[in-house]
Amino acid sequence: MPDSDHDPAVRAGLALLTPAEHDRLARFRFARDRAQYAVGHALLRTALSWCHPELPPLGWEFRTTWHGRPELAGRGAQTGLRFNLSHAPGAAVCVVTRRTDCGIDVEEAAQQRTPRPSGVLAPAEAAALAGLPAGRRADALLRYWTLKEAYTKALGLGLAHPFHRCDFGALSDTGTIALAADATGQWQFHQWRPGPGHIAALALRRGADAAGMVVVHHGDAPAGPGQTIAT
Repeated sequence: MPDSDHDPAVRAGLALLTPAEHDRLARFRFARDRAQYAVGHALLRTALSWCHPELPPLGWEFRTTWHGRPELAGRGAQTGLRFNLSHAPGAAVCVVTRRTDCGIDVEEAAQQRTPRPSGVLAPAEAAALAGLPAGRRADALLRYWTLKEAYTKALGLGLAHPFHRCDFGALSDTGTIALAADATGQWQFHQWRPGPGHIAALALRRGADAAGMVVVHHGDAPAGPGQTIAT
């Protein structure tokens, strides 16, 4: 992701922001943060319009729940789409579903950005982490963090839901992952590396309207090449 206000991708993103979003953008002190916001929100608006072309990117309206989760308002609310957005230095990701609770998170896999384990891990996770070679623990901890972020965002609670109550046990390789306490399979999780130096996680609540397939689109265009990562 670019980190300059003058980058073509950022300038294109700025054209898709509403006046209210421009006001919020102006409050960011650093160019990198402005670039992340502009590109991330332009990505979201473009993805929503890809699902419903009758609404242009600037036609989508949003509201915020009392827990801070953004949801569609106005005409967009009638589409039944759900969404979530996350960005980190160098990457932006979003998920759009039809009537399915969803959450997504992406983090930079830099050592200095690794979260501290206190209050993050369930006992089984802490034991699994302790059993890993020292050189793999920081990456594993960041994988736990992104999974828990995605899950609590899908719940609509964010950091209000204690992370240590989300137990993923010992992690498998990136791909489909299960929540240890989810015996009925109500939730599905997927984890992947969208590019060098980043880790992303996706949480979807299963149900009658839940899609049986997850497709990841890479690059600038949400309608671009897709990769099926789960069925």
